[in-house]
Amino acid sequence: MGLSLVLGGCSQKFQRGVKDFQSKWVGLDRKVTVFSATGEPVRTYEGRIDIEPTEYGNKIKFAHDGNMVLIYNMGVVIEEVAE
Repeated sequence: MGLSLVLGGCSQKFQRGVKDFQSKWVGLDRKVTVFSATGEPVRTYEGRIDIEPTEYGNKIKFAHDGNMVLIYNMGVVIEEVAE
């Protein structure tokens, strides 16, 4: 049982690594929803989206349809869409 838990943990870690690689180099099919301060949806982006990590917690940067999108100080939900 202990061995299966260790292997299961390695498998999940490997799967996250594969997703990180896909995200960085190819982009993933995602839905990005931006919310106002009151919680209302403001804008939704869908498609193959490459999220770029930033050093700031208040900024989201990603490429969508060949355009760079920067979002500051907004609530954002990023969901991977099943292919």
